[in-house]
Amino acid sequence: MNRHRIGVAALASAAVVAVVAAALPAATSSAGAATPGHARRVLASNFPDPGFAKFGTYYYLYKTGKGFGESTSVYPARGYSAPVASMPKPPAWVGNGADGNPHLWAPHVFGLIDQAGRALYVMYFTGYSRTFGSNCIGVATSRSPSRDFVAKRKATVCPPSNYYEAIDPAAYLAKDGKRYLIYKVNHANVSGFDIRAVQMDSATGTSRVAGVKSRSKIKPGARMEAPSVISHGGKVWMFTSRGNWADCTYSTDVWRANTFWNGTFKRVRTVMSSASTGLCGPGGATVLQDGKTTRIAFHAWKSGTPSSKVRQTWVGVLKWNSAGSPYLY
Repeated sequence: MNRHRIGVAALASAAVVAVVAAALPAATSSAGAATPGHARRVLASNFPDPGFAKFGTYYYLYKTGKGFGESTSVYPARGYSAPVASMPKPPAWVGNGADGNPHLWAPHVFGLIDQAGRALYVMYFTGYSRTFGSNCIGVATSRSPSRDFVAKRKATVCPPSNYYEAIDPAAYLAKDGKRYLIYKVNHANVSGFDIRAVQMDSATGTSRVAGVKSRSKIKPGARMEAPSVISHGGKVWMFTSRGNWADCTYSTDVWRANTFWNGTFKRVRTVMSSASTGLCGPGGATVLQDGKTTRIAFHAWKSGTPSSKVRQTWVGVLKWNSAGSPYLY
């Protein structure tokens, strides 16, 4: 099977898999030693902010940076291919960063069957808007999950005038069929951190629903970013990164609500930290429901220090304790 062409039947089958998770006891470690548990490093090269997806029988990882490099494997935690550019041509509205390359990061990809009965893959991503003068959220589409993503001519979500940026998009499909785009805003990257959401069209998730204002899902507070949302056990769970991405304080928390759009998210616990995993700055995570298994892809600094300037990607499994809360297995 060509890994670049996932058939409509496979995508449709993956979309209707029932999600069931087992309630298991909390994990323990011998002598209190901090380890990443059963998580495995899957990409040793620089592969930050991994977007994680499964289409058909293949797993996909997408990274921050020019071209949004994509790696594929038939196994969730090993055997990923060398990255190839999933978006070869940068959007015209995106400006360059200090390195001279298009300022692009944090891709999130999901798949659906469109009204014509064809597979469509949608990417949400962050880019620096030349006209807006700030970081905004863009939307791109492709008929392949691996290549030829083409972005819309304009950014889809930009921050209000009193905010610094809109970054780190994620998609969520609610049980009622409504689609949402979740992202982060803040004041000058020092305060007012807020995880917000906008409603997108239910058919493809590529356009905002007119007349529906964005909503705050986690109220402004300490620094947080990189939301990832799933449903499990009748609740909605939002995973966010906390702390400074540029040092080992970066960690991953989880929040819970009864429903997404009208619900109130409350913090449950820290899922990953440097202390609990022995990894420097485990964050930038994407959580994926894979049949009965809940998987998580995240990055951590190589050799345990940001001075390496290399964030490697890891993939692990989340299990659920007797209280119904997730932990890194």
